[in-house]
Amino acid sequence: MSRRHSDRSRAPASAVPAGSATPPGSAGPPTAPRPASRALSWSARIQALPGWLQLVSCGLLVAIGTAAWIWVNAPPIPRPDLAGADPLVVLAIEDAEARVRMTPESAEAWGDLGLVLYAQSYGREAVECFRRATALDERTWRWPFFAAAASSHLAPADGVTLMEEAIRRDPKAVWPRLLRAEWLVTLGRGDEARADYESLLAVSPEHARARLGLARLLLASGDPDGPLAALGTALDHPSTRRAARQFAAQVAARQGKRDEAERLLTAAAALPADTRWPEDPLAAELPLRRVGKRSRINLVSQMESAGAVAEADALTRRIEEENPEIYLFVEGRLRLEKGEAAAAEKAFRRGVELDPKAVEIRFQLGRAIALQGRLAEAAAVYREVLELEPGYGPGWLELGRCLIQSDRVTALAALESAVAYMPASDEARQELARVRRGSHQEDQAPPAVQEPPRP
Repeated sequence: MSRRHSDRSRAPASAVPAGSATPPGSAGPPTAPRPASRALSWSARIQALPGWLQLVSCGLLVAIGTAAWIWVNAPPIPRPDLAGADPLVVLAIEDAEARVRMTPESAEAWGDLGLVLYAQSYGREAVECFRRATALDERTWRWPFFAAAASSHLAPADGVTLMEEAIRRDPKAVWPRLLRAEWLVTLGRGDEARADYESLLAVSPEHARARLGLARLLLASGDPDGPLAALGTALDHPSTRRAARQFAAQVAARQGKRDEAERLLTAAAALPADTRWPEDPLAAELPLRRVGKRSRINLVSQMESAGAVAEADALTRRIEEENPEIYLFVEGRLRLEKGEAAAAEKAFRRGVELDPKAVEIRFQLGRAIALQGRLAEAAAVYREVLELEPGYGPGWLELGRCLIQSDRVTALAALESAVAYMPASDEARQELARVRRGSHQEDQAPPAVQEPPRP
């Protein structure tokens, strides 16, 4: 080994080991810091960056901190009991929940979750989501409108109260006033309903549904001439013309004009069924968000009503292959159409066994039992339907019909609930009027229904 090499390999006696602090009084140069102190603070690192990078880094830190604060402090997402729910329903709800978690300050995200829940009949949770959307977006009337609509299926009086916010935000919007007026009628608050109808018609004087509603209200109040004058465009609109003629026949019969009443009824029978109201926000939004078997059953019915029989049959076959309980539902409906109520009952019972939460199948089971004259048993089935879905208007209607002979008071309460949940249903109104006439209540205003009776 050369001398030069040995000198390089020998450390001087006075050298300070690397990484140690320089002793006090030492003339040697300062050494590097200990490894534990090598990590600079974030502020020091940012200060070492160029100016524009400092701005970008600070912005990122603020954004991350804000997102973390929102994530931690975001209100809890209302979650319904999804045990046994259709997998497609669960998936749709979870997708909407994920959008809320990603953008918890978005009114649209909360509102969309509310619509998904409302479309699947989870009303209480939907109302909570619509309330959150209402708080986040203080301009639009849509979210308080949907909150009121969803709440009305739980308690009509609550829907009336919530709708006030939608009207305050846009006094000229048609649908908040229209629905509130219809709910007020069912609650026996006719003066308030009339004020809403008249305010609406001052803005939209040709609105046929409002005209028909006002005409009905005037007839109930005992006005002899106002109802027919109020009908106006309702006699010609495709969504009201049949119902308007039936109503005009009722007015003529009360006035003793039997020939006129018969003429109007004949004219109404010759018309096609009244169409759905085209601008209804509920009809526009909810069908788009219905998923699962229930949505597909409704779609089959709509296809059949529209005359698309071949398309309805093809969809039915696909549904039957995937869901045997739907096959039984369709079989039961066909048996009912043929008048074979006992065979229909068997099919519906098997369908309920496969899907105990299927509201439509259980409802049809009640119909099949009622058609066989077992009204008490059918009423029990309708109560089960209403336990599953308290706002199911057809269930209240059929429950009322089953109880007319055995418990007229409860029957009236059920029929009033049917009208409250289906304010546009002429069938429910006519059934209620018929039972009231039998109870000598024809000229009385509807009693207040603060809360529908428990099923």
